[in-house]
Amino acid sequence: MESNSTTTNPTTQQLARQVTAALQQPRRLTVQKPTNSIIFDLIAGGLAGSAGIFVGHPLDSLKVRMQMGGGGSVRSLLSQSSTFGSVWNGLPAPLAGAAALNACIFLTYGSTTRLWEKYDVTNDGNNDANQNSLAKEAICGGFTGFVSSFIMCPTEHIKTKLQLNATLYRNSFHAAQQIFTTHGFAGLNRGFMATAIRQSPGFCVYFGTYERLKDSLQTIQCNPLVASILAGGFAGSLSWAIVYPIDLVKSRIQALPLHCKKSDRSIMHIGNTILKENGWRAMYRGFGITVLRAFPVNAVILTTHCELRALFERAHVR
Repeated sequence: MESNSTTTNPTTQQLARQVTAALQQPRRLTVQKPTNSIIFDLIAGGLAGSAGIFVGHPLDSLKVRMQMGGGGSVRSLLSQSSTFGSVWNGLPAPLAGAAALNACIFLTYGSTTRLWEKYDVTNDGNNDANQNSLAKEAICGGFTGFVSSFIMCPTEHIKTKLQLNATLYRNSFHAAQQIFTTHGFAGLNRGFMATAIRQSPGFCVYFGTYERLKDSLQTIQCNPLVASILAGGFAGSLSWAIVYPIDLVKSRIQALPLHCKKSDRSIMHIGNTILKENGWRAMYRGFGITVLRAFPVNAVILTTHCELRALFERAHVR
């Protein structure tokens, strides 16, 4: 009995001393204030969107001119500045809307994914499996695309009008005022259905591709920043490649005179007219420059948002 006591007592005494020492040490605060994800998404999304607009607007102007039938090379389109105006025409409208649009996009996607993770009945506690859910990315991305259409449609309508009619309007705000005065809210939102059809499937692909490709690149020891840039650029180009024909139809609808008949600006009418007059290849006019533009723009947007979000969270924890 004595031998047992001599063997076990030191262990018990050591444990007691460790517990006492731990209790006597100053406590560290382990409970942090809850991260205000909504504010982080709004600020990071807004700044990221503005950065993306500066990168992509000149190429976007060339894309719209090609879609409207402006033939020739990029150099020949640039030489037509006296006719169409500068490639920077229409920048204030998307720049003003970019912060609101991307704040809306990242807020909607972030909020819906958090709700999905909270209420997902298939979640068995494996967070990685839940976060990588294809259904989550597709459904939340599609919903995000639809919500973004309410901001994207009037913004792109004003931008298109300025890119093609530089002398008709003084600036973006003048264009918006004139359209609203003569044709009301419906006039500003001309092309909404085509915009929503483009946005919803586009964002299904966009977020799903970005999340999965970034994770795949990081598993092969790719630098996180490089992985985000490559995944963002590829996701943007792929999503645009898939929805490009409906974007061309949308641009044609928004470029039509405001007083045109409703039947003349329907999706089916515009699509059939393009196919009958110029064939299926016309549905991809400006495709190359759009996919090219999408890579740097979305690499900047997604990487800027990701880095700013991480920066805000680190600062908040401190």
